[in-house]
Amino acid sequence: MTGNSGTGHMRLNVRSPALKGLNKGEGLRRAVEQKMLHNETFDEAWARLFAMKNSPTDERRLMVVKQAMEEGRIGRDPDRASRRFSKAEVKDLYAILEEQARLGRLQELRDNKPNNYVMITDEEGLTEVVDALRKESVIVFDVETTGVDVHSDIVVGHVLSATEKDVHYYIPTDHKEASPQLDREYVANILRPIYEDASKGFIAHNAKFDLQMLYNNFGITVANLMWDTQEAMRLLNENEPSYALKTLATKYLRDNSYTYGDLFGQIGFDEVDLETALAYAAKDGDLTYRLYLFQRHHLAKHGNILEYFETVEMPMIPLVSKIELRGYDIDTERAEEYAAEIREEIDELQEELRREFGDINMNSPAQLKEAIEASIGRQIPNTNANKTLKPLSKDYKILRTLLDYRSLTKTLGTYVEAIPQLIKKQTGRVHTELRPNGTVTGRFSSGEDSETSVTRGLINIQNQSPESRTLYVAPEGHYIVNADFSAQEVRIIASLSQEDVLINAFAEGVDAYATLASEFFNKPYDECYKLPDGSDTEYRKQMKVVLLSSMYGASKYGLSDSLGIGVEEAEEFRLSFFDKYRKIDGFIKDTQAFAKRNGFVWIGDKSRKRRLPEARNKREFIPQGKWNDPKYENAKRKNRAISQAMRQGPNARVQGLAAMQTKKTMLALDELVERKGWEWFAPIHDEIVLYVTDDINEDDFAEIDRVMTQTYLLDGVDNATDIEVQRRWGDSITAEEFLKGVEVPKL
Repeated sequence: MTGNSGTGHMRLNVRSPALKGLNKGEGLRRAVEQKMLHNETFDEAWARLFAMKNSPTDERRLMVVKQAMEEGRIGRDPDRASRRFSKAEVKDLYAILEEQARLGRLQELRDNKPNNYVMITDEEGLTEVVDALRKESVIVFDVETTGVDVHSDIVVGHVLSATEKDVHYYIPTDHKEASPQLDREYVANILRPIYEDASKGFIAHNAKFDLQMLYNNFGITVANLMWDTQEAMRLLNENEPSYALKTLATKYLRDNSYTYGDLFGQIGFDEVDLETALAYAAKDGDLTYRLYLFQRHHLAKHGNILEYFETVEMPMIPLVSKIELRGYDIDTERAEEYAAEIREEIDELQEELRREFGDINMNSPAQLKEAIEASIGRQIPNTNANKTLKPLSKDYKILRTLLDYRSLTKTLGTYVEAIPQLIKKQTGRVHTELRPNGTVTGRFSSGEDSETSVTRGLINIQNQSPESRTLYVAPEGHYIVNADFSAQEVRIIASLSQEDVLINAFAEGVDAYATLASEFFNKPYDECYKLPDGSDTEYRKQMKVVLLSSMYGASKYGLSDSLGIGVEEAEEFRLSFFDKYRKIDGFIKDTQAFAKRNGFVWIGDKSRKRRLPEARNKREFIPQGKWNDPKYENAKRKNRAISQAMRQGPNARVQGLAAMQTKKTMLALDELVERKGWEWFAPIHDEIVLYVTDDINEDDFAEIDRVMTQTYLLDGVDNATDIEVQRRWGDSITAEEFLKGVEVPKL
C-alpha cells in the first residue's frame, strides 16, 4: 500500500481515465460531476465523512485511519486514488491497520517471551516435566484446542505450570507445523497420573472447558480442582464487563495482554506456529497463577466469601461439567409428530386471521397494528403481546387467536423443529452450558455463552416451554424426578423480613399469598386462594405481583403494567401494602439504607456481595416542570441509575440466597446421586431435576425430601419440597401418587 500522507489541501485525485471514450457532451457532463464530487482536499473529505451519520464503530475507524494517514503509516491504494474517498475505503484501510497491529502484537509476544516458558517436544523433556510436577502441591493446567466445541474439537497441546518452581511448560501434540511433536495419546497417558492425583490442587481459568476436553479426548478426570480464576472473579467483582483471562490480567495484574481473538482471529490453535504457541500458551499458565494469588488475597478480605467460594462454588464446577457432558435424550419421533400437529393448528389459525385481517404480513408490526385497529375499532399503541394484546384479548376473540398463533409459531420454530437439529452426533443427545454464576446474584443461567459470538448448538435448558419439555425423555429403566423448592423465594422473604403473617402461614402449612390477601382485603381465606380450575383468584394474583414486583426492583410503572391498572393507583396499592406489612417494608428500607451507605449489600452470611456503587451517589436536582428538558438528560440518567441500584438491593439478597440454597442442596444431592447410581438432569430455576432408576422407593423419596429441606435452613421458616415423577418431562405424577401405585404415564 502506497500513497500520500493525506494532509492539508493536497488534492485527492486527477481526472479519471474512465471519462475517455464518452461523446463530447456526455464526457463534459461527467467531468463536471466528477470535479464536483472528487476534486476536494483531504480536509474536505474528512469533514464530509465525519458529517455523515456514523455509528460509534464508524467514528472510531475514521479517527484511527485519519491519524494513521496523517502520520504517514498508511496511504491510499493507487488503484482507488481516482475514486472519491469513501467510508468503504476507510473500512478497508482500517482492516489493513488492524492486521498490521495484530502482526505487531504477535512479534511483541515472541520477543518478550520469558526464559521460564519451556517447550516440550521429546520424551526426555516430558519426563522432566512429570518429575517437576510430582514435587508440586499446586499446578496450573490448561489445554489448547482446535476450537471451543467440547464434543467435536480436539486437544492440540497441554499447558502445565509448576508453581513453586515457577516454570510454565507447553507440550504441543497436534499443531500442523512440521516440527517434531510428541504423540497425543502418549502424552495423555504420561500425564494422566498427574491429572488424577488428588493430593495436588489444580488451578485453571474457565476450568469447566478444560475438564471436559480432557475427559472427552482422553477419558482423564482431573482429581482435585482447587481454583477457577474466572469464577473467582465473578465473586470478586460481578460487574466486570469481561471475564477473559487476558482482559483481567491487563486490568488487575498490569500485564498488557491480548485475547486469543486479538492475536489469532478465528483460526484453531493447531494452525499457530510453535514458537508463537509457546509464548501464548505458557503465558496463560503464568497469568492464571498470578491472578489466583491476587484473587485469593482480596477474597480473604471480604466477609466469608473465600470460604464460600472454596466450599460451594468450586465443587459446583465438576458437578456442572458432569451435567453438561451427560446431555438430554430427545424423543425425535414425538418431535416429528408434534411438529405436524402444530403446523396444522397454525394453518387453521392463520386462515382465521387472514379472514379478519386480510392478506398481511403477520410479522410486520406496522401492517399488523393497522389491521388490528381496523378490526377492533380502536387505536392501540403497539402490537406488544404482554403490554397491549393480552389485556385486550379478554374482549376480542381475534386477539386471542393472534396470541395463540404467535405462541404456536414460536414453539414450532424455537423448540420443536430446532431441538432435534441440535443433537450431537458424538453423543446422540442435546447439550447445554450451565453457568453457576450466570447472573450477578449468583443464579444459574444456561445456553450459549453471551460473552462470545461462537455458536455451538447448545440449548437453554432453563427456558424450555411446557410444550417443548415433552420432547425430553428418561432413558430406558429410568424416570425423571424433579424436586421443587416449594415457595422458595417467598420463604426467603419471610425469613429475611421476619414478617409474622408469612412466618405463621408457612408454620400452619397454608398458602402465603392467599393469607396475605385474606388479611389485606379482609376476605375469607378460601375466597383469596385459587379458583376451581387451579388458577389464581384476583386477590392472590395481586398479592403475588405486588410482593414480588416490589421485592425484585419493579418501579410503580412496572407494577402498573403487571396489574393492568394506572400508575398512581399501582403506587397507592404498593404503599398500602407496605403500610400494612411493616416488617417487609422495613427489610426493604434497611437493605436500601445499607446499600446507600456502603455501595453494596451482603448475601447470605456475608458469603457474597452484590455491588451497587450507584446507590452511594447523590441525586441531581431537576426543577419542577423540567423533566423533559434536554438540559437535564444527564441528571435524569444519573437519578435513574441510583433508583435502579436501590431497587436491586432487596432483589439481590433474596435471589442470591435462593441461589446459595440451591447450590448447597445440589452438592448434598450429588452424594446421593453417586451412591444410588443415578444421573443429573439440571437445576431449573427453583427445581432440581434428576434421572433416577425405576426401582426408586419410599426411602429414596424420603432421602430426597430430607436433602431438599434440611441442607440449607432458613431463619424461622421451614423449607418444603414437592417431588414429581415422569418418563416424559412435564407429564408427571406426584411422589405420593407413585407410592400409592398410580402408574407413571408411558412414553
